[in-house]
Amino acid sequence: MKSSKIINVPTLFTALNLFAGFLSVIQAAAGNYASAGWLIFIASVFDALDGRIARASGHASDFGLQMDSLGDVVSAGLAPSVLVYQFYLYKLGHTGLFLSFLPLLFAAFRLARFNLYTHKAGKKNDFTGMPAPMAAVTLASTTILSDHTQWQFLERLILLLVPLVSLLMASTLKYDGFPRFSLRVKGKNRIKLIAFLATFLLLFVVPQYALFTFMMIYVISGPVGAVISLIQNEEPEISIIPKEEHNS
Repeated sequence: MKSSKIINVPTLFTALNLFAGFLSVIQAAAGNYASAGWLIFIASVFDALDGRIARASGHASDFGLQMDSLGDVVSAGLAPSVLVYQFYLYKLGHTGLFLSFLPLLFAAFRLARFNLYTHKAGKKNDFTGMPAPMAAVTLASTTILSDHTQWQFLERLILLLVPLVSLLMASTLKYDGFPRFSLRVKGKNRIKLIAFLATFLLLFVVPQYALFTFMMIYVISGPVGAVISLIQNEEPEISIIPKEEHNS
């Protein structure tokens, strides 16, 4: 009987995700908002890698799933909540404190739901509701661009984005997962792959603008997809508590 290994490469990436989230909180508390935002982005990269490495190496496990979600509560829940509070929402007093709590609250809800339906139905390519790391990077990208440009309207935009991405995490709107890295796969996957690669390249040229633009497009892709489904006479479920047959 093979002994189960708790410490392996996927778990190491999960630990790095958790560590990046921890560092982000420290940087946000120190007033280094751009650094805190980039650390949230780095945490999301580690989060994306750990699951893929686990499945590719045959180390996927229930322990890894739970560990991954606990790490995301910090890096995709606590870290962006602290960041948006320190960045702007503290100016609103108790209202700002409540708004800042929403990303943490709904990320925890989203991750619990994800674990429940992944355990029941297995992992799928698409997501039900906006993934918590993507919601966190959306908020982070706004603070990063604001720190770079000093555009005042971005501070006000946080007031809209915080409740919006929080509700999108808990919704049942469909969001695309990562594309398959193969040009042989035609159709929607090829478009997603080209967009992903273009954004990746632009991150080396104009990182602040590229990340913000990509995240804004991703945010609206869920509602736009639901509208398109309605126009095509389909009936997408738009609710907070999904039926049990839905996956994350």
